[in-house]
Amino acid sequence: MIEAVNALLAQTRRPDEIIVCDDGSTDATEAVAKRFGREIRYFRIENGGKSRALNTAMRQARGDLIWICDDDDLALPQAAEMLAGMLEAAPQAGISGGGYRRFRDGQGGVRSEEGPGYWPDLSNGSPVRHLLEDIFLFQNAMMVRRNIYDHAGPFREDLPRSIDYEMLIRLATLSPIVLTDAPLFLQRKHDGDRGPAGARHAAAKSEEVWKDADRTIFAEFRNRIPLDFYEAMFDADSRHAVARAALLQRACVHARRTDWVSAREDFDRAAAIMPAKPLCAVEQAICRRAMAGKHGIEEAMSPASRRGLWALSRQNACGASIANALVRGLAWRLKAAVRERDATTAARLLRLSSGLVSPISGRGASGLQTIERRNIPAAAFLSSWCTDSRPGRA
Repeated sequence: MIEAVNALLAQTRRPDEIIVCDDGSTDATEAVAKRFGREIRYFRIENGGKSRALNTAMRQARGDLIWICDDDDLALPQAAEMLAGMLEAAPQAGISGGGYRRFRDGQGGVRSEEGPGYWPDLSNGSPVRHLLEDIFLFQNAMMVRRNIYDHAGPFREDLPRSIDYEMLIRLATLSPIVLTDAPLFLQRKHDGDRGPAGARHAAAKSEEVWKDADRTIFAEFRNRIPLDFYEAMFDADSRHAVARAALLQRACVHARRTDWVSAREDFDRAAAIMPAKPLCAVEQAICRRAMAGKHGIEEAMSPASRRGLWALSRQNACGASIANALVRGLAWRLKAAVRERDATTAARLLRLSSGLVSPISGRGASGLQTIERRNIPAAAFLSSWCTDSRPGRA
């Protein structure tokens, strides 16, 4: 914590206040906090998890701009100045964000740094589309207007993981985001057990934990983010083309969350719109991305998913075009399996791919002029998130 607070005190634009919320720690956090005197406002609560600590701190915050920083990550000196400056230069935006670098403290205090784990190509598509497909923006590199948090509601206290990601999606559907790829903080990487006391998991098993958590929160987002929000990501010469692209995009999002039941439902619905027209280039790219999720495609290779996708490929020209694009998205996974001499995975991928080859032609010019917007119209953003009775929802 000492390093984290010192990094905040060293900002070229000093925060108006620094709040430290101690989530019932059993170490020397309180004693360390008192060393800073009036430089920080310290609160201690009974251990209840990260979300409860964040909600407590949010109620104490007095400013119009909120910057949440984890206690073991380090803000770079110009972070606050850059984040606040971006919001001042873009009054229509409610969120500013930037990049990061990862670091690890090795033996003898030697620190090694490397680039971010993932950063998308923001030259195509809106920030919220990229965030729905994968997280790349973190709280330490975000500043959010207080009123946007008010519309989003409190952090959920019933989630064991993906707490930050769940809130980030709520925020991103409420307001435009301005971004820089400049690194704004150093993210500490850990080798030991991670997570709340009730949900500890070894770092080696973290992938499965995150996968389950992401699938859970996106199952709820499916019902809470309206389809017309996805439609706002596209422009075309017909409403049918916009609707089809939106369904494909939502299918892509859920496929990348390993929810292939929902993804197949949207692929089927998309194939029924302008069934004789193959996909345009923008739509093909969406389908290729559906196969590129960080959580893999194990669920896509299940017997039920295979049968559903194979049936889609034989449905009509549009379904065959979707299948062709999915096969192209599989190509790099197949190459990786061959390179790693993983014969079992390669055989399963080949089986899925071969079944997607359709006797119906899904190729040729679509004639569609669908484009993906880099900026979603202001009117498309949600006005607020509906509240419910779950813990952590006011």
